[in-house]
Amino acid sequence: MRPLVLVVLAATACSPVAPPTGPVRSCESVIRYAPSRTLDTVFIRGEWNQFAPEPMRRRDDGTWEWRASLEPRVSGYGYRFDLGNDELLRDPAHGFTRWVAGVEQSRLLTPDCQAPLLEVTSFATNGAGALSLEVRSSMGQAKAALSVPKLVLDGQVQTVQFEQTTGALRFETTGLSQGKHTVKVTLTDEAGKAAEPLLLPFWIEADPFQWEEAILYFVFTDRFRNGDPSNDRPTANVNGLANYQGGDFKGVTQAIEEGYFDKLGVRALWLSPPDANPDGAYGGSYGQQYTGYHGYWPSAPRTVQPRFGTLDDLRALTKAAHARGIRVLTDLVLNHVHDTHPYVAAHRDDGWFNIGNGCVCGTNGCGWEEKPLVCSFTSYLPDYNWRNTAMADQFAADMMWWLEEGDLDGFRLDAVKHLDSTGGRTINQHLARITAITGTKYYLVGETFTGAEGRPLIRQYIGPQELDGQFDFPLYWPVVQAFARNDSLVPVDEAVRLNESYYLPGTINSPFLGNHDVARFISIAANQIEGDANGQSWGPNRPPATIDWDEPFDRTKWGFTFILTQPGVPLIYYGDELGLPGAGDPDNRRFMKWSNLTAREQGLLDFMRKVGSARKQSRALRLGVRDTLVIERDLYVYQRSTEDDGALVVINRGGERSVTLPLKRFLARGGVTLKDAVSGATVTLGSSGQLTVPARASMVLVRP
Repeated sequence: MRPLVLVVLAATACSPVAPPTGPVRSCESVIRYAPSRTLDTVFIRGEWNQFAPEPMRRRDDGTWEWRASLEPRVSGYGYRFDLGNDELLRDPAHGFTRWVAGVEQSRLLTPDCQAPLLEVTSFATNGAGALSLEVRSSMGQAKAALSVPKLVLDGQVQTVQFEQTTGALRFETTGLSQGKHTVKVTLTDEAGKAAEPLLLPFWIEADPFQWEEAILYFVFTDRFRNGDPSNDRPTANVNGLANYQGGDFKGVTQAIEEGYFDKLGVRALWLSPPDANPDGAYGGSYGQQYTGYHGYWPSAPRTVQPRFGTLDDLRALTKAAHARGIRVLTDLVLNHVHDTHPYVAAHRDDGWFNIGNGCVCGTNGCGWEEKPLVCSFTSYLPDYNWRNTAMADQFAADMMWWLEEGDLDGFRLDAVKHLDSTGGRTINQHLARITAITGTKYYLVGETFTGAEGRPLIRQYIGPQELDGQFDFPLYWPVVQAFARNDSLVPVDEAVRLNESYYLPGTINSPFLGNHDVARFISIAANQIEGDANGQSWGPNRPPATIDWDEPFDRTKWGFTFILTQPGVPLIYYGDELGLPGAGDPDNRRFMKWSNLTAREQGLLDFMRKVGSARKQSRALRLGVRDTLVIERDLYVYQRSTEDDGALVVINRGGERSVTLPLKRFLARGGVTLKDAVSGATVTLGSSGQLTVPARASMVLVRP
């Protein structure tokens, strides 16, 4: 038998091997430009040839095109369009950018053409729970044969249809539950090369969600609820104001499952940064020692803060939220890391950080507004250099890890004015790739601490290729003056109208009464705040644990009536819904009160639930056009309207009176019956627009 085996082996060795079948990916780069005006010529200037001008070809549809086969490289290539007369333009259709020789250029990405490629050619879902997906796979330029792509739906490997000759993968299923689901497709070839995976999160919802519909609740994780005392580890010899107090992911999950957020009409949660922070304490303001209880000192990549729980705990939180249609954002710390972070040691000298200038924000010659892009918040928080492409890519990869592993729905971007716009654009473009395929829209909301005149700075970072919106500080200041300090309501309406004309269409800002950087609204309303609210945190005059008179609660109700009925994504800062007091940072971060509420605190919470639920139930309050009907010092009436719905909002700080309202749009037709979410009373609006307004009250009138 031995000779026979040898013959067979020899014959096998000499037989021709059939080449693998299927499509092969192209390595050609293509850039197109659709000008807003007629141009005779357009050139492209790219890093691939030291920015020498190359003519682009005009296509029959009036757009311009450039094609070339370039050597792939990790950093890609910077480029701009040359329109003549020294007019150089970044690609308006492409948000990825790269800094080259001090100039921000559009960035042409050039992936590894030797690796296989996955491309979605069809993706469809419906509210009844059906999914249909088609993916095309292509071999790399080396033409190594492909394995069957692996498709995982909600953690379970699925059986797929795969045609080797066309590279087409097809998958269909029905009966998916309401809520969020995720498909992930991966592929390797026989040479071991892997395609870039496809991450495809999507929602099954009978009524598709829009971010403008949401109320956003800021869960300051460490101070919200302690669901697992086993991970409590406060740091020794640190004041409790600036120390860990035990809040964690399990506590948030418990609140979700108990329906706490549902009762408030909340549709989205914002969590503190989930990143690991350093153990120990570090020097801060007012000569005090602080820990990283807040999460803003990342000390390790892709690592969960163990005091908050585990990655599985975070996943359980988002799963519980998604089952109720609630989206989950986390804070994204883009400006800096703690100096114990391994990236600092590895990249201290290669341009990842703005190290070496000795510039600490707020010190002499290094003002917060003077050098915002390069100053460090403190000496132990090295400042990221977003003009470094390798740094930006690593941050984006880490961000996508959090998005996938935590099953997140967006991010709050910290300290936006301290970043190059490259930061927001990079995050946006990675998420936009998913949105373009699945329709799943992520929310990117920025924090740019400004005064009442800060709209130009706010708007600078908002746009289709950057942030969806920002927290509305320019509106916050007149709101505090009017509602907390009992000044006229007129400047509030003026600020609202200015917003409506100032920001670009599609902007989704977040109005708010308070956050973790300002004194508690109710303490301002109770006249408890001194000049330096942050310094007051450490002094003997911190606001007491409870407020024992009605006026501050009335002012808070009026303020939240306004905030929760505004366009955008209104914010509730944890504890504000029940009147948690506090001076500035860190006293404004007291532990959440879960029991033994006073009658006034319970009354405010009940009020918030009524108004929040009204927004959740009324399409007009969520998405309607806003019209001011009456604005006086102590009376404010406005309406919100869609084509088939309307709502009225009344804030009256004076006595009972009858008003004639110049109703508009849907409500102007007359005969519309509305129910007050606060009192439960119903009114039918006649064409004359007569309405009796009760004394010192809010009304949120929606269709029953």
